[in-house]
Amino acid sequence: MSELLLSVIVPVYNAAATLEKCAASVLDQAPEAAELILVDDGSADDSPALCDRLAAQDGRVRVIHQKNGGASAARNAGLAAAKGRYVQFVDADDWVNPGLYDAALPPLEEGADVCFFGVDTLLGEVNETLPAGRMESLSDLAGNFAYYLVDTGLYAALYNKIFRRTALDGVRFDEALKVNEDLLFCLAALEHCGPAYFIPAAYYVCDNRAEGSLSRRLRTDLLDAEEYTRPAVEAFLARFGASEEETRQVLLKRQGGVAAAQCAMLLGRRGALPFGECRRLFARLLAPAHCRDAVAAWVAGCYTGPARLVYGACVRLRLAGALALVRSLRAGS
Repeated sequence: MSELLLSVIVPVYNAAATLEKCAASVLDQAPEAAELILVDDGSADDSPALCDRLAAQDGRVRVIHQKNGGASAARNAGLAAAKGRYVQFVDADDWVNPGLYDAALPPLEEGADVCFFGVDTLLGEVNETLPAGRMESLSDLAGNFAYYLVDTGLYAALYNKIFRRTALDGVRFDEALKVNEDLLFCLAALEHCGPAYFIPAAYYVCDNRAEGSLSRRLRTDLLDAEEYTRPAVEAFLARFGASEEETRQVLLKRQGGVAAAQCAMLLGRRGALPFGECRRLFARLLAPAHCRDAVAAWVAGCYTGPARLVYGACVRLRLAGALALVRSLRAGS
């Protein structure tokens, strides 16, 4: 059999309600020389049977059943099995818009190592602008790394890219991480890439409405994840020609953005969290001045009236205990 052109890897965990739409969005437009790898990660619903049924209906579908190990383990299993010249990752509750492969595969066939494309989400508004066309290296975007790495997360996101498989040699997901594993994978993969092609059109739709999605559930490990992944970000910036000042600005902006995101989760998401742990987390995220500035800017943009005044004062004065108390009263924990 001739070499497969494309491998699309979908980690599947209790996704019976959405998998069929996801798979159809790929299969309806993928070339015959493609494979859709469904990795059933120990699902407890009807997903295993659905995966097998989809494989019986279309010879391009391959199924891997494994014990539950998390999304990273599922993606690693799919990547180990992939035979396509190019590799894409799609989440089981998302889908791809028509025309993606017609637009993305030709520039890859012409020598690009990675193809970026736009993303839509169902919750919230995506305000991002991709360049258009081919660049011989991501170094061509030096001077704008804060936008692509921090403001939009276009470098960090997994679902807005198709990679040449050889660029992924030796690159795997860190199965010990529960957040930022996509970032580490993408940065490592992009360091292996030469020419890149950019398509501004939104060809991927991210359904982030579910309660289980990262944007909808309480996490308390964002600061730890930022600290853990900081060396990889620094190495990436150095690899692609960022100046020392740009690197410093990117790292400060990223730290501030993560502090604001952690504060938003603490104040906006329900979930049991001991008061002492909550207070320590607020104190930590408010300690650096640039993080306080970022959190204050988030408060000013998110709240109005008395809430803006109260939260703003707590942030400026570093009143971690007061914020933890508010969180406890609002969350009912």
